Amino acid sequence: MLLMVLPGCAAPAHRFPPSMPPAAAGVDPAQDAQTRLIESAYRAYVLERYPLACALFQRFVDSNPESPRLSEARWWLARSYEQRGDIPAALAAYRTVVGEALRSTPLAGSYEFHALNRLDAFRRSLGSSSLLERRQIGLWLRSRDWLAVPDVGRWIAQLADAGVTSLIVEAGSPLREPVQSGLMGVYFQTSKVPVVEDLFRVIVPAAHAKGMAVLASLNLHEPGWMTVNPEWGVVMAIRTDQVFQAVGHVDVLHPDYQRLVGEVAQDLLRTDIDGLVVEARRAKGFAEEWSPTSRRMFEGLFGPSFDSQGQAVSPDAWRWAGWKTRAYLGFAARLTQQLRQTRPGLLVAVVVHERAVFSPADALREYGEDVLETKERGLHLVVQPEPGLPEGSYEQGAAMETVRQRLAPTSGDERQLWLGMVLGASDPSSLVTAVRATVATKVGQAGTHLLLMNGPAIP
Repeated sequence: MLLMVLPGCAAPAHRFPPSMPPAAAGVDPAQDAQTRLIESAYRAYVLERYPLACALFQRFVDSNPESPRLSEARWWLARSYEQRGDIPAALAAYRTVVGEALRSTPLAGSYEFHALNRLDAFRRSLGSSSLLERRQIGLWLRSRDWLAVPDVGRWIAQLADAGVTSLIVEAGSPLREPVQSGLMGVYFQTSKVPVVEDLFRVIVPAAHAKGMAVLASLNLHEPGWMTVNPEWGVVMAIRTDQVFQAVGHVDVLHPDYQRLVGEVAQDLLRTDIDGLVVEARRAKGFAEEWSPTSRRMFEGLFGPSFDSQGQAVSPDAWRWAGWKTRAYLGFAARLTQQLRQTRPGLLVAVVVHERAVFSPADALREYGEDVLETKERGLHLVVQPEPGLPEGSYEQGAAMETVRQRLAPTSGDERQLWLGMVLGASDPSSLVTAVRATVATKVGQAGTHLLLMNGPAIP
């Protein structure tokens, strides 16, 4: 997997040369230690282990205040924070690279020069609705909710008055839940897939006018918003010649599908959204699914598997599920990097089941979810509640607190974590009432973002 991931990640990193040529090893033990430390930090960055890269670059900065490579380390510390999604820390680090007061114009190509450019880019892109400085009270609304609202602007104003600070809106029609028009497609302007209705043109300006952020949700595993190319499909099988059934999911690892998702996401970015939420897989069976493309990719790294008669067999379930999950999250991280070239402050979150916290092994095999890997990639994490608990109940609140406590020791900080709670209101007016009541009891709790979800928890 690293052979596939590294080329796409390493190219931007090598644009900036070291502040000084590396010295011959053994000449100066102190300088050798500096070199090893900064190279370890840089390696963590290239491998997209951004929390580790932040810690190592910070250690270099703290322990080597007189080093000629200090600007280099500070620059990559800022880049690591940015890729991790901690924009306030990134801004502070970039300002440190620039210095409190410039005595002269920095040389083109220097770390100071590039830090100034990044700060200018942030100033242009970050508005009053950015998800950077405050704890969020988010509300996730399905397309059917928006289609039932007679006056979107007025309703958004009521939600803002009720305490909602951000909206998560479906960008495309969901699988097996046809919209009122019966059409398949997305709710923003794009030439890549069908367009049902341009809801984002109305929702985003109205929300921003109230100081609310807007995140678009998109299902990549089961894209009900497009017709899937048969070549991108996955099947369930034991042997390569014994296909049980086509399961209707798409192979997210297929290069052509990833290319299309990137193009659609770029068009979605033009709606001025503040973030992207990658929805959770709904159906179990992740470890049993494969496609010819992903099978070839896997065997290119690990070699083919054969039984005692020399027949090809399915890969070991644990290695197969683990590799597919890491490759999928690697794609999500690369998509984030791509979109942040246009929108530096963009937030990208991945939704997982509660099972990924309480039963990580089951979630890996059933849904391809890995909480630790997600956070280490610098992606935000949305924990969606399991079905069965009464909507808005004490049990839901207790489960949320348990999730928060279990994830507290993991890498990343609480600003990466969104905890979901199901409301289940039946109409727009009752939804505002339910939001107001829930916010009144939950808003005082510090730490993670709260995500109110209008609809049943996913299976």
